[in-house]
Amino acid sequence: MTIIKPRLFCFFISFFLLAALDSRPAAIAQTDNPHADTDTGKRRISLNELAFGTGYIRGTLDHGSRDHAVYPAFVRIGFTLNPLFGIRSERASLQLALEPFLNPVSSETDGVEAGIGIGLRYRHKLSLPLDIYIEGSIAPMYLGIDTGEQGAGGFNFLDQAGAGLQYRITKTNALFGGYRFRHISHAGTMDRSNDGINSHALVLGVSWLY
Repeated sequence: MTIIKPRLFCFFISFFLLAALDSRPAAIAQTDNPHADTDTGKRRISLNELAFGTGYIRGTLDHGSRDHAVYPAFVRIGFTLNPLFGIRSERASLQLALEPFLNPVSSETDGVEAGIGIGLRYRHKLSLPLDIYIEGSIAPMYLGIDTGEQGAGGFNFLDQAGAGLQYRITKTNALFGGYRFRHISHAGTMDRSNDGINSHALVLGVSWLY
């Protein structure tokens, strides 16, 4: 199980990059400047989004014998990768996302999940106010409860992959909502059990766009 999850994350990362690069030829054709690609000053990564989100996560622990709920609270700090990959299309956006989180966990014993996710987010414009996005991330994290799958609470990794919609309400603000599949394990880095914890999340939030 711990071998499959890094491969799943790599699949999503590869998909994001291919989807973004697929928009490059059409975008380059729109510019009349033959020296645009040599302008290294325009190939910088810059902040383009600050978002706050929450939602609801449901799963099972101890090999399905008990339910648990998680209430996510996260900040997403997004940096555009479009200049780095030569993406000029206004319909496509590739983003490096940093997502610190502190999630209360409600089960037979309460605790928290805390960490910071690092991943990619690809957004594509469907119509004027509405975008669709796909995302994937991996996060070193602290799991604050004991479980039958992971043993004593402590260090783990949280892998997430999902998709959703973003609705722009003003030029600089948007609402988003989506689904995430989550997998927690320590990838064999710790001397304790590592059966993995899967769960499903519905997330929503608000973004400030730059």
